[in-house]
Amino acid sequence: MAGKAARSKGQLEAQVLGALWDAETAVTSHALLETLSDDIAMTTLLTVLSRLTEKGLVERLDGEGRSLLFKATKSREEYAGEQLLKIVEGTDNPAIAFAHFAKGLDAASLKALRDSLG
Repeated sequence: MAGKAARSKGQLEAQVLGALWDAETAVTSHALLETLSDDIAMTTLLTVLSRLTEKGLVERLDGEGRSLLFKATKSREEYAGEQLLKIVEGTDNPAIAFAHFAKGLDAASLKALRDSLG
């Protein structure tokens, strides 16, 4: 298990997003904490959820009583697609970047890519 010092902010954000995507419906911070590793404090989780909300990746909803619910604003696939676009936009030659990307795909993923392009 990775300790607090070994985990970066980005890794923790990714863990939280992953747990929200796996939940499929809005969840409380307590329910979310139960699915994450034991070494995450509630205050840390709430800070991460707040940052993800500011980034537009998480939506905060009113729950029962004073509780809050959290859910991802985008699917895992939408988020991954946006990240790929950001990477490609940062290159001088997107065609070469796409070619290198496609070389790394297995046959099933390459077929899925071709099918998605029409």
